[in-house]
Amino acid sequence: MPGEFSEWFERDFPRLVGFVMTLGAGQCAAEDAAQTAFAEAYARWDDIAQPRAWVRTVATRAFYRDQKATLTADESVPLIAAGTDEDHADQIAERDLVLAALRTLPPRQREVMAWTIDGFRPEQIALELRTTPENVRKSLQRARERLKGMLEAHAQRRYQ
Repeated sequence: MPGEFSEWFERDFPRLVGFVMTLGAGQCAAEDAAQTAFAEAYARWDDIAQPRAWVRTVATRAFYRDQKATLTADESVPLIAAGTDEDHADQIAERDLVLAALRTLPPRQREVMAWTIDGFRPEQIALELRTTPENVRKSLQRARERLKGMLEAHAQRRYQ
């Protein structure tokens, strides 16, 4: 078990941090929530059937518990890394813009987007969020429409 868990941890930890940041967490809060989830996963490793989904559920709960669900659109999104390369800087700026836009979504839409971005299908998301696939699809559609409008408005302001 230690080797298998260790390999999975190395591979999935950065992805889980990104997932929690999509929920609205800053870098440190996301790392804390991910660490909490992996520590619990290690203790229960033999009992977890779907570890990738399980740690995302646990990390989400840890983040919301720690933040007391008081996310606001006004919080700044910290940079993960700074670079001198223009392409890298552009990628960071675009990522930060998307994360800031995601923070403005209602909590359920933000959760559905985080799961979707992380590669889960509506049926899988519905199981984890204890809802129906149809509700997931509706939330996803609303979130995409809202994000599209916000990002288009930003692009128009940028090029005026």
